[in-house]
Amino acid sequence: MPKTFLVSLAIEFGPVTTFFVGALVFNFFVGVVLLMLTTVGAVAFSLWRDGRVPLFSLIASVFVLISGAATLATRDPYWVVLEFGLYNALFGIAMGVGYLRDTPALKPLFQTMFHITDKGWHTLSLRWGVFFILTALGSELVWRMYSYDVWVYYRFAMVIALGIFGFSQFYLARRERLPDASPWGLRQ
Repeated sequence: MPKTFLVSLAIEFGPVTTFFVGALVFNFFVGVVLLMLTTVGAVAFSLWRDGRVPLFSLIASVFVLISGAATLATRDPYWVVLEFGLYNALFGIAMGVGYLRDTPALKPLFQTMFHITDKGWHTLSLRWGVFFILTALGSELVWRMYSYDVWVYYRFAMVIALGIFGFSQFYLARRERLPDASPWGLRQ
């Protein structure tokens, strides 16, 4: 596995992993502080390494920092839980609207990475839209029916689910790749 790929994984999944560990070992609020600190660190590292921060990561980071600050200021875990559900619901809705309007919402976010057909972009956007909506609904269900501690487990499980689902989409990218793309539909 290339070193840059592992670094990218650490940037994407490091903050939520520190949240999970902090909440598990200490408490929810320590987890939130660690989430915020590692989010800022990941954004700073991305900026230093690449000279830019991907739009998707930037949006997620803003959501995390605002909800984290609200959670710490009010001493109420609700804000971080709300952020996760709201973030996923908004992205799911954006994917769905883009799909219905024949404008795949993922294309502007990931066209520098993937080199696939318009049909591939539409299918990818629809799949991710459904994934985001189901994630948001699951988050709502878990936090309303169980404790915040159980929600922390759900949140971490969704990181694993996101990774598995994301990797599974490479088969679509492979099938819908353009002639000058890599075998897995990536830009060369």
